[in-house]
Amino acid sequence: MKKLIYGISALLLAGGAFAQEKEIDAALKAYESNNAAAAKAELNKVSGQLNSSITISPKSMAKYYYVSGQIALAEGNSIEAAKQFGELAKYENGVIYSVRNKSTKQTEYYATQAEADAAAAKGDYAKPKEETLSPEYLPKIQDRLTAIAEKNLQAANAAYGANKNEEAGDKFLEASYLVKALGGNDQLIKFNAALSYHRGENYQKAFDVYNELIKEGYTGESTSWVAKEKETGKELTFATKAEADTQAKLGLVTGVKEVKTPSVEKDLYINTLRTLVGLKKYDDVIERISKKFPNDTEIQTLIGNVYHNSGKADLFLNKLIENTKISPNDATNFYNIGVIYMEQNKEMEALQNFDKAIQLDPKFKSAYTNAALLIVKPEKEYVEIINANLGGTAKEKQLYQEFSKKRKDLYIKAIPYLEKAFELDKNDYESARMLRQAYQAAEMFDQEDAMRIVEKSLQQ
Repeated sequence: MKKLIYGISALLLAGGAFAQEKEIDAALKAYESNNAAAAKAELNKVSGQLNSSITISPKSMAKYYYVSGQIALAEGNSIEAAKQFGELAKYENGVIYSVRNKSTKQTEYYATQAEADAAAAKGDYAKPKEETLSPEYLPKIQDRLTAIAEKNLQAANAAYGANKNEEAGDKFLEASYLVKALGGNDQLIKFNAALSYHRGENYQKAFDVYNELIKEGYTGESTSWVAKEKETGKELTFATKAEADTQAKLGLVTGVKEVKTPSVEKDLYINTLRTLVGLKKYDDVIERISKKFPNDTEIQTLIGNVYHNSGKADLFLNKLIENTKISPNDATNFYNIGVIYMEQNKEMEALQNFDKAIQLDPKFKSAYTNAALLIVKPEKEYVEIINANLGGTAKEKQLYQEFSKKRKDLYIKAIPYLEKAFELDKNDYESARMLRQAYQAAEMFDQEDAMRIVEKSLQQ
């Protein structure tokens, strides 16, 4: 009985894959008959299954993206069309690995040898085969895609120069997908798209493109070879040394030299984090970036800012504590730790970190002010007890005197911090006001009178 059910399952699976390819063929036929609506309807039947299916042949996948791209182009959705043609290139260039599942009688397709080997190791499979893909549909649209890509790059550069950042980003992005379909360096153009969105403060679009580049493993590093054309003196660029050397042997070029483009990976990660700071949003890519540059002060500080802006106080605190190990002399990290502890009502820990920030940077005015505020925090409770014991009984008098002294002692302890904060900026009215009030509460009346004059002069 089990064998019969298994056989039916295999037939159902095979039938599903066959149906998908049949619908893709129908979409191509409809498109070639100028029936775009029917083609689109057939594509919609399989669009949700493409990412999860490993049994649709590369040839059928190429047909799907070819028709999908043509329809998007006809509808004026140029960026979507460019994306679809970029996907088309994956199934018409390079190699793919196929392995036959003996149980289901189906052939499965994988982008890498490792994926095919891993699948084959899990079940009853034949040995994986490497298949070289050949272009069938790309040549039909190559000239058109080249013309559109060139036009978009010109428009993107012009828009960027005119500070039309959104337009520049859209045009660069569209060009990147087209260049991908044509087999060129699409990632550099895509990076320019992200930079354009970023400059225009469209942080979401910028982040989406930066993140896409990170997932693709983009570093910006490249190697090319340049040489001067003998006839014109023009500098030519070659993708491989062999190609450049061949031209040199033929006497067409001279002075072949290697040119390396440095990595922009750190810039990519920094920009990604800055967009998340702008969005006040957390994303898992942060952890990947943190692991890549665990000891980079700038990156780790930005990660802390992302945690803070996105409301992840615990992660922010942990990151700040880590940062103090990377940069033990950075007063800001200790100050921020103090602020978080202050918000968590951990007064002792907060004051310790404010004092550490002051030790590292004696001119850190906010650290002095926050330390003073922290010291006088119990005042509210003390004042309530004082006001509740204004009567004439012995107990009331005792409590009144006890907590009046406690309140005074708070301010005596806080005054050195407030004096230093005012000394660092003697034009700050708020600092003068706080110091005058502290003198009053500490019953230092001569100092209070002098500071009152300063306070009034700054208030005008």
